[in-house]
Amino acid sequence: MEVYQKTNILLDPSGDTFHRAVGITLQGGQIFGLFPVSGILNKNSNKIRFRWISIKVLYYFYIFIFQTIHLMLSLRRAVRVEMSFGVFAAVFFYFVTLLGGFIIFQKAKNWLKIVKRIELTEKIFLHPPYRQVGFSMRRKVRLVTLILLIGGVAEHMMYFSTKFINAKAQLEKCNLQLPVLEHFLKTERRHLFSILPYNTVLALLFEWSNICITICWSYMDVFISLFTCSMAYRFRQITDRMKRARFQTMPDSFWIEIRSHFTDLTNLLNYLDKQLASLIIIACGNNLYFICQQLFNSFEVTSDALNAAYFLVSLMYIICRTLTMLFFAASVNEAAKEPYQMLKALPYTSWSTEIQRFSDQLISEVIGFSGNRFFFITRTLILALIGTIVTYELVLLDHITEPPEIIQNSCYIAYLNAHHQANWTA
Repeated sequence: MEVYQKTNILLDPSGDTFHRAVGITLQGGQIFGLFPVSGILNKNSNKIRFRWISIKVLYYFYIFIFQTIHLMLSLRRAVRVEMSFGVFAAVFFYFVTLLGGFIIFQKAKNWLKIVKRIELTEKIFLHPPYRQVGFSMRRKVRLVTLILLIGGVAEHMMYFSTKFINAKAQLEKCNLQLPVLEHFLKTERRHLFSILPYNTVLALLFEWSNICITICWSYMDVFISLFTCSMAYRFRQITDRMKRARFQTMPDSFWIEIRSHFTDLTNLLNYLDKQLASLIIIACGNNLYFICQQLFNSFEVTSDALNAAYFLVSLMYIICRTLTMLFFAASVNEAAKEPYQMLKALPYTSWSTEIQRFSDQLISEVIGFSGNRFFFITRTLILALIGTIVTYELVLLDHITEPPEIIQNSCYIAYLNAHHQANWTA
């Protein structure tokens, strides 16, 4: 018979749920046109509503339409003007964020169904004999997602500041009479304003949509981390219960219940894995591509300390964001394997048929999040990705003997941008 005490680490059934844990993060995404669902901060998940006719949905479609324009015009520039690594990166960026944002929108439409499916399983773990393991799930989820979102916002603010200062310095050097904001937008958004006439209101609308797109670029990893953190936490609750019973001779009913709860968690994991499969593939491909692109850009030499600092911060943020998402996803696989290690530590005299069945179940399948079953996110995969990136860097070192030529925005180019004489269709 299990023995447990009423301590301050017993769970609050109304507090440590997935719905309560992710509410603030989802609400934060709505600032940038993501996840247009109401009721996500309400303690009762029955209040969740998705309404097609709402300000939040209209806001999402404003971002979606402007994002599509960004994609089409950047693709036009790549095809008709120049095809370079940097220009293709812009096309890839707008395509990935457009697709990722649309997938998150699809999850928002079905959010009530997803939350109810999670609650059906997690209600088991909100009462004794299960208890809180370390920090509460709500605190862990909010801390991780807050760090990733703040990092994304801070990285983009540094980008904006760096480019704005560069535009101001160029105007002074070239003695051009042009508002700094206008010159900044014409320089950084050439795919737009080589086609569209410049208008301050329209330019600001496009720029805000670009900020929202950039946050979506980071939000894909944040959204995946919401699920991986919560699932790893639930598996650790099972391990914690087993640890407290490891020095006792437990009846078969105990192991039947443990195996049943573990199976329920595995079924929930498989359900969520299907829901997130496409987003996981996109996020992993996106992160790998932009890490490699930034490493390629690292061969460019610049004497500007501000640009060098921004580049370093941007590279470190992408790497840290990617590793954070992957490590939390891999932690689900690690947490799901911990019960097997507990079973191996049991004395031979405690072994029974039910324990053997549970052991066979644990070693018969790979448990974790995957990219549509093409790959499972485990620590082995993380090492393989790191090895791929290191190999790519070594190949670059071997083939690039001199730093690539840096195309500077000369006064002549700045003059053409200022007077709309650049002919990108030539």
